[in-house]
Amino acid sequence: MIGLMGCGKSSIGRLLAKELGLTFLDLDHYIVEKAGQTIPGIFAEQGEEGFRDLETRALREVLGTPVVIASGGGVVMREENRTLLEAHAPVIWLKSSLHFLANRIQGDKNRPLIAGRDALTVLQQLAEVRYPYYTQCADYILHRGEMNKAASLHAVLEYLKQWKYENS
Repeated sequence: MIGLMGCGKSSIGRLLAKELGLTFLDLDHYIVEKAGQTIPGIFAEQGEEGFRDLETRALREVLGTPVVIASGGGVVMREENRTLLEAHAPVIWLKSSLHFLANRIQGDKNRPLIAGRDALTVLQQLAEVRYPYYTQCADYILHRGEMNKAASLHAVLEYLKQWKYENS
């Protein structure tokens, strides 16, 4: 699962994994566990580039295993990561309005990219850069709007049934 911060990758991913009988893996949590440091700590000590190095390494380690992965929002920023994601389909982009996302994440201290900044402004800047990459990687775009988790899960499951049919 890919998408901007706050779009529901972790919450929908957990539900999806449970429904499919798979393990759920939040890539950011995996990185934190491996690094022994919080994401804000990694950013403070190693910068965004250092975090992205850890993210690429983590992605290489977990792709190809039967799990539902919620990636970090910026995973698509590296070409290598996009190539890895595209090779391990299906990739699902959870897309919501920027205003909806801003309301969900404003003030979240675990999101270093918005620390002390206006969430909507940051999301607009991120969307401008990341949306073309999300479009490139996504096999399916779920336009969530303000769709609840159950409806989102249902839509993803319906897509996966179709994907499995087309790829079997």
